[in-house]
Amino acid sequence: MMPMAFSRFIRTTLVLLAFTALAAAQDSVKCESNDGHRRYCGQFGNEVRLERQISGSPCVEGQTWGVDRTGLWVDHGCRAMFTVRGSRQGGGNPSGGPNSPWWNRDAGDTWPPRGDWHGGNWGSGGACFYTDRGFGGSFFCMRRGEQRDSLAGYGDQISSIRVFGGARVFAFDDRNFSGASTTLRRDAPDLERVPVSRKPGHTWSNRISSIRVQ
Repeated sequence: MMPMAFSRFIRTTLVLLAFTALAAAQDSVKCESNDGHRRYCGQFGNEVRLERQISGSPCVEGQTWGVDRTGLWVDHGCRAMFTVRGSRQGGGNPSGGPNSPWWNRDAGDTWPPRGDWHGGNWGSGGACFYTDRGFGGSFFCMRRGEQRDSLAGYGDQISSIRVFGGARVFAFDDRNFSGASTTLRRDAPDLERVPVSRKPGHTWSNRISSIRVQ
């Protein structure tokens, strides 16, 4: 009897440990688009699902919330609790790693870009796009004549733009150069101060989805 009782004890213990591990691997995360703009709430492993909507605005996967390589995001007023499985991988900020679209600052950087910096050919002008206001944080630059029809989510972190060499920036609210647009011929140190003409009450901070530099 003792061996059987011990065996049952072991099985029960293993089941309890499995449930404990599963519970520990799950967590609830609140993510809120309080100003109607897209907001990121961190990167999570394995799985994210909507747990409970807490906003009056709808939370629809793929439209007002989703997950991309930058992390869990909400948009257009969606506020909700999400159940996530797996460990949190970061705060949603660009890492500047080898697979990141963002560049890190270097002590030898000059302004405007010149020489063979990041591949060279900066003489015809271009623009740089920054995660923080006042041209701070991580960034990436584009030469005149370059364009990106999709920013795969990282455009939703652009907070300021610096233009050089007489270039112009054509920024679009949607992918494939569609939706609302704006043209910048000079620096924009705070996109929160640049309104979206077709969307009263909205600004260009953290909402660019495609770009042309000419």
